[in-house]
Amino acid sequence: MASNFSGNEIIEMAIQIENKGFDFYKGMEKTAKTEKLKQLYNWLAIEEGKHIGVFEKMRSYVENIHVSGPYDWQEAMLYFRSLIDTKVFPDSLEGNSLAKELKDEIGAIQIAISFEKDSILFFQEINNMVDNREKEIINKLILEEKGHILKLLKMKQEIMT
Repeated sequence: MASNFSGNEIIEMAIQIENKGFDFYKGMEKTAKTEKLKQLYNWLAIEEGKHIGVFEKMRSYVENIHVSGPYDWQEAMLYFRSLIDTKVFPDSLEGNSLAKELKDEIGAIQIAISFEKDSILFFQEINNMVDNREKEIINKLILEEKGHILKLLKMKQEIMT
């Protein structure tokens, strides 16, 4: 049994995370109580969609992605699988259910911030394993995820004041 990931498997995991994020934010948009929150969740869903496109493009030249580094591949596999299995973003049905259960806008924003942080952790791990060409792309995605957190924090502050 192989004990490492192919570049394609890593990209597929990233696409799964972004798809779940898209579905989650679309669910949150449907149940948002204010127009401003609806716009925020719509924007976040669009951003996740853009990230899917980036990873799809990476997949087109995946044969050239070399996963590198002296890693304990068993440990890396467990780590990545736990991130996916514990659902950086909930499945779309869970996301819609979660959105309906959240009565508090602050709580919804906190959950979104938590998901964005988990995405950053996942991308940072991927970044430790890829060549420089992919590092540049993934670093850009990490910065965008950080921007999402800042936008969410700003919205949270607006709600609280």
